[in-house]
Amino acid sequence: MIAQQVSSVAPAVRRPRAVPPARPFLKWVGGKARLVGQLLAHVPSGRLRYGEPFVGGGAMYFALHGAGRLQSAVIGDRSGDLVAAYTCVRDHTAALMAALSDHEREYLAEDDDGRAAYFYRVRALDPDLVALPPVARAARMLFLNRTCFNGLWRENARGRFNSPHGRYARPHIADEDRLTDAARALQDAAIVRADFRQWPELCRRHALDFVYLDPPYHPVSATASFNAYAGGSFSAAAQRDLEAVCAELDAQGVRWVLSNSDCAFVRQVWARWNIHTIRAARAINCKGDGRGDVDEVVVTNRRAGLRW
Repeated sequence: MIAQQVSSVAPAVRRPRAVPPARPFLKWVGGKARLVGQLLAHVPSGRLRYGEPFVGGGAMYFALHGAGRLQSAVIGDRSGDLVAAYTCVRDHTAALMAALSDHEREYLAEDDDGRAAYFYRVRALDPDLVALPPVARAARMLFLNRTCFNGLWRENARGRFNSPHGRYARPHIADEDRLTDAARALQDAAIVRADFRQWPELCRRHALDFVYLDPPYHPVSATASFNAYAGGSFSAAAQRDLEAVCAELDAQGVRWVLSNSDCAFVRQVWARWNIHTIRAARAINCKGDGRGDVDEVVVTNRRAGLRW
């Protein structure tokens, strides 16, 4: 059974109109906004019945939607906070903007110490413990995302957000244009809360023919990468499970593209598929001189018998 599925039917995506293309409304570790151009080179041609199990910041969905490439779409994640935020942006945009405007006004009116205190009060409002209403829950996530350190959405083993305060001079918390554009694009997507292991069933149910997977990256060393994900790390065993899921998708005739770090373990796990190398900017490092371009891999199941 699909866990807490929010929208049960993948809507047909309407033809693009003369409106601004949507952009991610969340800062997200490993977000693909800067890599979309390189990734699109590996995406099958034509209009797609699209799925995305690790939606994160949604850069790939918004890019394909803006280009008129989607016939239908299902996007989702295992994180309840993330799914609630996407659903609220789509379905309750005006109320969410009002809640974010309240956060922005109260937060920016404080001095540095007051802002930190406000941040930690909001962070302490665990949605599952205090049963926050959907709009308040989504506003909490977007506020914390815009004001935490490096936009690093990190959860501990109990699934509680635990990133520290970021101390930005004037964060843009209530970004009406970006939220409005995202809400318009999300009208064309079914949004689900589901573990990646449930996606073969979702693909059958919605007749999806292409899936993009952007899981938490496998660490290239013991300390070099962050992959805390929805209540814990994304383990080596989970990486192997994901490869098995992709093999099942391939057996169903579903085309897929996957992103991951470039390391020996990843190349071993995905050795039977097509592995390509791209260059990406390192977004987060505790040392300034540790940032820069790094190799990542793009894995595909492109083969004879699958139209690409």
